[in-house]
Amino acid sequence: MDQLTHLFSPIKIGSLLIKNRLVMAPMALNYSTEKGKIVQRQIDYYVERARGGVGLIISESNYVSIEGRGAINRMGLHGDEMVPEHRRLVEAIHRENTPIIAQLHHAGRTTSVGAIGQYPVSASATPLLTRGEPFVGVIPRALTVPEIAHLVEMYGEAARRAMEAGFDGILVHAAHGYLLNQFLSPQTNKRTDQYGGSEENRARFLLEIVDRVRKVIGPRVPLVVRLTGEEHVEGGYRAEFICKVARWLEEAGVDEISISAGNYEEMEWMCAPRTFPEGHNVEIASRVKEVVKLPISVAGRIRRPEMADRIIREGKADLIWMGRALMADPHLPRKAQEGRAEEIRECISCNLCITRLLEGLDVQCTVNPESGHERELQLSPAERPRKVVVVGGGPAGLEAARVAALRGHRVTLVEQRDRLGGQLLLAAAPPHSKEMEALARQLAQQVKTAGAQVLVGSTATRQTVDDLRPDVVVVATGARPLVPELPGVELPHVFTAHDLLSGKLDGRLGSRVVVIGGGLTGVAAVEYLLERGHQTTIVEMLEWLMADGNFIEKKTLTRELSERGVAVLARTRAEGITGRGVVVSRFGEKQLLPADSVIMAVGVRSERGLLKQLDLDQVEVHVIGDAVSPRRIQHALEEGALVGRKL
Repeated sequence: MDQLTHLFSPIKIGSLLIKNRLVMAPMALNYSTEKGKIVQRQIDYYVERARGGVGLIISESNYVSIEGRGAINRMGLHGDEMVPEHRRLVEAIHRENTPIIAQLHHAGRTTSVGAIGQYPVSASATPLLTRGEPFVGVIPRALTVPEIAHLVEMYGEAARRAMEAGFDGILVHAAHGYLLNQFLSPQTNKRTDQYGGSEENRARFLLEIVDRVRKVIGPRVPLVVRLTGEEHVEGGYRAEFICKVARWLEEAGVDEISISAGNYEEMEWMCAPRTFPEGHNVEIASRVKEVVKLPISVAGRIRRPEMADRIIREGKADLIWMGRALMADPHLPRKAQEGRAEEIRECISCNLCITRLLEGLDVQCTVNPESGHERELQLSPAERPRKVVVVGGGPAGLEAARVAALRGHRVTLVEQRDRLGGQLLLAAAPPHSKEMEALARQLAQQVKTAGAQVLVGSTATRQTVDDLRPDVVVVATGARPLVPELPGVELPHVFTAHDLLSGKLDGRLGSRVVVIGGGLTGVAAVEYLLERGHQTTIVEMLEWLMADGNFIEKKTLTRELSERGVAVLARTRAEGITGRGVVVSRFGEKQLLPADSVIMAVGVRSERGLLKQLDLDQVEVHVIGDAVSPRRIQHALEEGALVGRKL
């Protein structure tokens, strides 16, 4: 990796000197108490990112009033009783020589009745219709002018509390479809008074808050505003408007503007999935940077330090905000600066964190089991080093081997294929999925760096395991494709999705392909086929595609399939396969779908052949990952991490 001299150069935000340009972006965690107080688990999470070398931390959203909290377990600065716990957080971060800025927030219409006990407020009575429950059918109440004035004071009071807690600055969140963004946007602001209509009127509420906060914190404390550069919704604003707002904010004394995108109707722009290009907000940030002199920061699927350095080097932004990337690897900054890029565990943009957040669950990370569990999952040396054999080089086995080796055990990992990665390699086959291949490569490299011995192209039998004389065997043999009892499934033009995604079938398929199964694996197979020019039809028994996916995956991938002409037959059962195609049944009617080739994507079953051979009375055995039951990458890595610590 290059020296990354631009990324690791200092910069001043107002009077605050920051050691490098990497900023931990605010991400709500749902760790707080129901009353908005910070808990030790949050402090541990933040401290680990400070230790990882980030230049600045932005706290997750602090609601300024109870009706503005986005969910029940969110941080609050709505009362003086919040100050002591915030002070604990700030002092812990400062002990790591890292500054932290408090984010002030009001959710407006994007909160739920269940979270606040009343119907939400907004700029106008404009409902949020596309997110789904609990928002559909909830019409927000338009704030009155006296209520707006009161909220300006509430922002000021929250800023005062942040200063009493010792924060190094204030961020006013005016992005992502929350209350201040609802006033800025012509889509949601239908007012006819001094807070609606013209561009100046729609920005008035934000500017009044900025003025009030500045008076409270004084002229030298950094003041940052986060903006949605473009909303990407019909009737929303474009970058031209935000360039004007940026100039007004500069005149009002703001020290930095942070650019993001999207709102709750187009959430894929807020937390971009793998189908989005990396750094998709950079050009908008660059446009804003052209019209103001103050520093501009940008967020949006910036995962790799070399990209972050290039953005700054090319003058398109001054600081890089990373949220999910630092959740995946809190030590990304330090590893990058020390030239240890191969040790970085990259975010795969799967949005497990966002899905759990919106479901009201505590936030977790697919690729980093330690995220949110920093204290209890600290690595400690093994009391008695043992000889450990891990069978299976998928994510579960790789993580178990890595952790066990780091703790001092003598680890041998056995993988029957000639490459490590397991089903990650299949998941990497479709377009937009290079993150999966990178994850497989990183896990493999980290196992070797930890000191484990790796045997590839070696089939594990009871005899080969016995020959290694282990004290412990970890069975991480994964899963194999499920082939249903379906007439014609044995025909030569019928294959599994695993066969397809492994590349075995390239050049062997006809032009018309029917994919049986519309889960994530089936859709991955369709993506792969489309890239190779096949006409594709999906047959799915359920009403919806990707029942095993999150809502952002479903939206973006379904849109792509529709735009590319893929026929989707839902609530349809495959009855049999013939030489001419697939016989299906819908609503009691049978029909033949013409097909030259058929791909089965109906699930997998655990592979436990080795487990049945082992003498459980003679050796300690642990079974993890899909060998327990087929699930997702998160569970494989989590179980590998836990068993590695247990040994």
